[in-house]
Amino acid sequence: LLDRVVSPAVTESVACLQQTFDGASGVTAASDHACTANVEAALNFMALLGSAAACRGGRCSQTADEIASCLVQVACNGSSSAFAFKSLEIEAQQHPILDPASLAFVLPAAAFGSMLSVKNGGPFWRQRIIHKTLPILMKTLQEQATSRSPPALGSLAVVAHMLCSVSQTHLGESKIRQMIPTLIAGLVYFSKNLDVIAQDDKATKGLDVLSIILAALTKILRISPEDVTKFVGVIIPSLLLLSTCNASKRYTPNQLIALQCLEIVTTHPNARNAVLREKDQVTAALSVIVDHPSKIIRQAVVHVRNVWFTL
Repeated sequence: LLDRVVSPAVTESVACLQQTFDGASGVTAASDHACTANVEAALNFMALLGSAAACRGGRCSQTADEIASCLVQVACNGSSSAFAFKSLEIEAQQHPILDPASLAFVLPAAAFGSMLSVKNGGPFWRQRIIHKTLPILMKTLQEQATSRSPPALGSLAVVAHMLCSVSQTHLGESKIRQMIPTLIAGLVYFSKNLDVIAQDDKATKGLDVLSIILAALTKILRISPEDVTKFVGVIIPSLLLLSTCNASKRYTPNQLIALQCLEIVTTHPNARNAVLREKDQVTAALSVIVDHPSKIIRQAVVHVRNVWFTL
């Protein structure tokens, strides 16, 4: 099924999407959207097949390994033995959320995330998948560590999905500490460019990446806050920007998670001084949006502001 049906479908849909990136004549906004939807559907089916194979185990595990490795390779590097996206131009990587080709790297990362989020199967298949894919991710992060550009969206999304869906035991504490700087860099980048995402209808995939970044940060702040102690002075201003944005309704879920993180960080056991330094700024900024149009946001803002007031 993978060789006869899934791989040809993915290759065909990716080739169509590549034409939109290259500015081929006759490509309209409607066809652009259709190509993206086709790629997303094909990759999601590929991930579904991979998760089913992983849960079944036995010889099927090799199929799961192949699919997971393929998705992570494309998300991180743009290419695998099965299919490839075009390489990012240097100019595009300076501001990846404005480049559709950059956002396309999020699609295989999201498909990989859907594999990891499956709850069925035995206790070891997820550990096997991580064993196969983690070296690919870590190599990419090491290569990107020297770059002054924002983190590539594909590898950033893979980092967030792994931190969200995989236990600390399977990832290892040292690997988690190597991933966290990428996660924080992504948080800072999105907080500074949220207005671009909020105003651009084509940037919905960017909001998806932000969602998984915030979800991963929530988990870390709850389970292992000591891993982000040295980043608290950066995390709080970024969360404040994300919490006080007056964006459209589609941003509301992200805003709620950002407010939740802003509340959780006040309980950090090793960053009391850093939190208190930000108290006045946080309470003042939250006071400005207590009249937010959304009732659920107003309630969350009042609650979080009260938590900060009582520090």
